[in-house]
Amino acid sequence: MGEPVLRTVRVGKSYKAPHSRERFTALCDVNLSIHQGKSLGLVGGSGAGKSTLARLILGTEPPSEGEIFFEGQNMARLTGRERHGFRKKIQIIWQDPTVYLNPFFTVARLIAEPLEVFRMGDRNWRAMRVSELLEAVHLDADLAGRKPHELSGGQCQRVAIARALALNPRLLICDEALSGLDIPNQARMLRLLEAIQKETGMAYLFIAHDLPLVRRLCHQVAVIRRGRIVEQGGTEAVFRNPSHGYTRRLLENTLGWP
Repeated sequence: MGEPVLRTVRVGKSYKAPHSRERFTALCDVNLSIHQGKSLGLVGGSGAGKSTLARLILGTEPPSEGEIFFEGQNMARLTGRERHGFRKKIQIIWQDPTVYLNPFFTVARLIAEPLEVFRMGDRNWRAMRVSELLEAVHLDADLAGRKPHELSGGQCQRVAIARALALNPRLLICDEALSGLDIPNQARMLRLLEAIQKETGMAYLFIAHDLPLVRRLCHQVAVIRRGRIVEQGGTEAVFRNPSHGYTRRLLENTLGWP
C-alpha cells in the first residue's frame, strides 16, 4: 500500500498534575497508521485520549515520547517553513465549531480565510470556491453574509466542514464532527465525505462515539482505553469478532452486540 499518510510510533503524552509532582499519562505507546484514500475510526469513552492524539497530530502540542510521521517525514524535525506547508495538508473539524469560528467573520470570510492564509487563487477564484463549498455542505448562498451567532449549531458545523475542506487536505481529522447534525444532514455529510475520498484519495481520522457512523465510513478501527490502544484492525473484523473485553462492552452498549 506504500507509505502511510500518517504513522504514529510508540507515541505517548503526559502532563504534570496540578499542585503535585506527579504526572498524568494521557497517551501511552500509541501505534497507528492511515493510508491514502482510507479512513481510521478512533473510538473510546470520554477522557480516553482521542482529542489529545488529535492535537499531537496537528502539532499544537508535542508528544512526550515516540514519533509522528506525516507523508514519511518526522514532524518533530520539520523546519518552520515545512511546518507551515504541513498545516495546509492536515485539517480538523472539532465537535464544537463555535470555539474556533471567529464570531466577527462572515460565513464567506470564515471559509475563505484558509485560502487567503496560503495565498491560493485570486479574490474571484476564492469567491467561487466558497460558493462551491457552501453548495457541497448544503448551505444556502444567502447565508454567506451572516455571522456565526446568526446560524444554528448545525449550520455552524457545516461551515466548519466547508472551511476544513477548502484546502483539499491530505488528512482530515473529524473529532465528533457529525455529532451535532440532525440525521438528514448527517447523512448528507457522510455522502460528501465518501465522495471526496473516492475522488481525491483524502485520508480520514474519524474520532467518534457513534459506532454505526464509524462502521459505515471507516476501513479500519482502533479502540482506545485510558490512553492505550487495546484493539485495532479492519472495522468489520473488529465489530464482528472483538477480542478485547472493553471493545465488546462498547459494542454491547451502542450496537446491542452480538
